[in-house]
Amino acid sequence: MFEVTVDYEKCQGDEECVGNCPSEVFDWDEENQKPIVARMDDCLGCETCVEVCEVGAITVEEV
Repeated sequence: MFEVTVDYEKCQGDEECVGNCPSEVFDWDEENQKPIVARMDDCLGCETCVEVCEVGAITVEEV
């Protein structure tokens, strides 16, 4: 199992994590223009979201 964390202080809201996650772990919060970790149990631990986040706002840790 993996724990996905978004640092909202760093997040620039470009939706790259939402659009690139192969497991659709994220939903998009239209009101706040930020990703929401909606399906953490579906995370594969591939770290695609980490790679596409240019500001380093996402971490994935095995728990």
